[in-house]
Amino acid sequence: MTDTDELAPLIALDPPAPCIPTTVYRGPVDCLDGDCHELFTEDGEPTGITRCSHVSEEQVCEEHSEFEASEWEYCTHAEPWPCQAAAR
Repeated sequence: MTDTDELAPLIALDPPAPCIPTTVYRGPVDCLDGDCHELFTEDGEPTGITRCSHVSEEQVCEEHSEFEASEWEYCTHAEPWPCQAAAR
């Protein structure tokens, strides 16, 4: 190497963010809001059911899923858990 050769600058690369599992609920908006007919009797009384059959629960990677905040936080892309995104 001579004095006229330039060295490339050193670049500090941040380590990739760790994958973190989180739970999301999938279903119709009315059901997610608790307005499902399964949660109330014909008289409007609570049935004691806390989550209707239209709502499912799943584990996703918080780091590689995409969320949009509004009145609620919506998951617009769910990366399944265990996460395979980092391996791609």
